[in-house]
Amino acid sequence: MKLKKIGTCNLILIILAVFLLAFTAIMIRTYNCTGGIPDTLCTCVFSFCCGECGIMGWIKTTKDKQSGATTNQQEIGSDESVG
Repeated sequence: MKLKKIGTCNLILIILAVFLLAFTAIMIRTYNCTGGIPDTLCTCVFSFCCGECGIMGWIKTTKDKQSGATTNQQEIGSDESVG
């Protein structure tokens, strides 16, 4: 039985999700113990994670557009050779 390779973007998303769950749990524990959380740290962590996910989405969209353009050019080239 072959295992499917996990892509780099998917691996990063999994790591990010685990990190955010752990970070949220730690912040909830901190709030329960002290009555407050470091707001600047929370803002920076979530901003970084959202930025990372946005950049990965932009890269994936760009790759999809480029591969679609290459496929369209190959289809046009094959149509011209037929006619």
